[in-house]
Amino acid sequence: MNRKQMMAGAVSGLAGALLLSAGLAMADGDRWQGWDDDMPRDNWMTLTELAEQLETQGYTPYEIEIDDGAYEVRMVDPQGMMIESYFNPTTGEPLRRWAD
Repeated sequence: MNRKQMMAGAVSGLAGALLLSAGLAMADGDRWQGWDDDMPRDNWMTLTELAEQLETQGYTPYEIEIDDGAYEVRMVDPQGMMIESYFNPTTGEPLRRWAD
């Protein structure tokens, strides 16, 4: 193997390692914007309360579960489209994700 091939291999390996570490950092830094997921669950809305709130807005929820300190809801919107969204469990407000 000549020097050029060794150098190209080293550069490729380093670039791959950097991309992998950046992806892991972003996955670890994925958080709910403006939400503290350490809040005690006794302050959370019940599943029924959240479902009723969504129904008054025209949605038809068919699955609600807890994911990363928030409610993950699968539902049908007023136009009949299936959607998935995350909600603040104390207020029922939709949450947005962001990466550090």
